[in-house]
Amino acid sequence: MYMKCNFFRKYILLLAVNLFLVQEGSAQLDSIAKTLSDTIISKLIVDDIPKKTFKDKFMYPHRWYVKQLLRKRTSDFDTTYIVNNKRKLTITIPISKKFYGVNLNDLTTRRKLKFSPNNYYHVGFNFSNIILTFGFVPAIRFGAWPNRGNTKSIDIQLTLIGRRVTTDINYQNYKGFYIRNTNEFSPYNTALDIIVRPDVNVVSYGVNTMFVYNHKKYSLRGAFSFTDVQRKSSASFMTGVYHSNIDFTSNDSSFVKQPFNNFFSSPLKTVNKISLLTIGVSGGYGYTYVYKKIIFSNALNIGFGGQKTKYETVDKSSHSLPLSLTSHVNAKAALRYDNSTFFTGVLATYDSDFSLLSEQFTVENYISRVVLFFGYRFNIKQNGRKVLKAMGLVDYATK
Repeated sequence: MYMKCNFFRKYILLLAVNLFLVQEGSAQLDSIAKTLSDTIISKLIVDDIPKKTFKDKFMYPHRWYVKQLLRKRTSDFDTTYIVNNKRKLTITIPISKKFYGVNLNDLTTRRKLKFSPNNYYHVGFNFSNIILTFGFVPAIRFGAWPNRGNTKSIDIQLTLIGRRVTTDINYQNYKGFYIRNTNEFSPYNTALDIIVRPDVNVVSYGVNTMFVYNHKKYSLRGAFSFTDVQRKSSASFMTGVYHSNIDFTSNDSSFVKQPFNNFFSSPLKTVNKISLLTIGVSGGYGYTYVYKKIIFSNALNIGFGGQKTKYETVDKSSHSLPLSLTSHVNAKAALRYDNSTFFTGVLATYDSDFSLLSEQFTVENYISRVVLFFGYRFNIKQNGRKVLKAMGLVDYATK
């Protein structure tokens, strides 16, 4: 009888402890939930934005969003070195041309075939204000070579330039190339004899991300975009990672055919598709020199990584080369005049991969861009507020 009573006492005591712990845990969860709820409400619910009528409720998220955009922020950079113009309306007209190429290098004969698309100059338009930044290229183009075939292309290059991190993203799909170095092969030794390859197609994409160490005094935006202006000369080291993938295809035959057969080794004469996967790390340095309203900027990053090469031959058989070492070069340069209202100048970018150790053959690819630009910044602080007021997004308490 005593043992049964002792057992029940222990059971009741254990049950009481469990109930206490559950209550304590529940109280802690309630406290955390209440704190989280209060934080969200304090962020989303603003007392001075009206909420009475249906119109007020409908306009509330729009007014809240504009209020967040217009609120004063503490700069995370040194304003004696960098001026941010994000709150100005900036309109820019760029005239650009992209250069893209793929070089097929025979390691046995030390010969190259250099494939290039027949690109145009394009006239574009960029728009930037406090809310968004976008650009587009209308159907205004000129400057393609008349005797180098027709190239159909989709070419997207996006640069995300932040204070600490900048990322270049590119995608290319080119169909229709010509042999840029045709005149190196006898009897095709004049500049007029250009071999056109409408069957050659290249699809490539890549990402290159860099971290800027001295972001408080050095601005990549001020160097290669139109949002910031570098007021004093400054520099910074950078480190990053990069990745690219390329599919290089000859749809009608092999890459090497007449009149080039006698200049290349036998294994390469049957190759009609090459796939390259590259990944690596890089480091570099950027510098911007400022003299009054003249700004000269340059940045160079060099990387090393690994490349995996796969290829197919005309008999549909697949092959693979051992993993090889590659180098990567990413370079930018810009020169511009900028008086904070009007700016003009030129910028150029270059990005390429080179195989350092490989067997049979290597493939070198590059993409570069040259841009001549003219821009103007409109100070919309007063007029912009009038527009926002007319839309009911600010000064709603005075109505």
